[in-house]
Amino acid sequence: MTDRYPELRVDRDVRVVQGDHYHRARLRGWLDGYDGPQAVYRLELLTRQGTYGGPYTATGPDMFEALVRLRRQLEAEGLSIAVQGSRRDTYPSGMARDMGGGERVYVLRPGQAARGDDLVDTFAEASLDQLATVEEQRTFWEAWLKDTDEA
Repeated sequence: MTDRYPELRVDRDVRVVQGDHYHRARLRGWLDGYDGPQAVYRLELLTRQGTYGGPYTATGPDMFEALVRLRRQLEAEGLSIAVQGSRRDTYPSGMARDMGGGERVYVLRPGQAARGDDLVDTFAEASLDQLATVEEQRTFWEAWLKDTDEA
């Protein structure tokens, strides 16, 4: 019997942004298996940008968390990755993380609850003007939660 892990989940070209410039890089992601009941996901960004020069790798309990950890590495190098999961106004629900591995995120609209048609692929391309730091994204999500709870 062969082991089915690692299972390739993402393999695409993405834009890596540095200031006003960007270049194409390869992003690959795997479900590496399980540590007990906890899934282990891994992302790898193949790029020559930044002082490190890659590949950059990160792991997490879901793809979104692995992306957050990857983005923190990139931010330290003055880089960002132009995917939907890097937008200021996107964030996964707990269910999207637990049941879907964080491979889809919701586009959040202030004062409105997230709906099924607000789901987008975490790694689909995003416009450069929509990108944010990890901290800016988290701050937006926390404000959205508070605003939605009060509505």
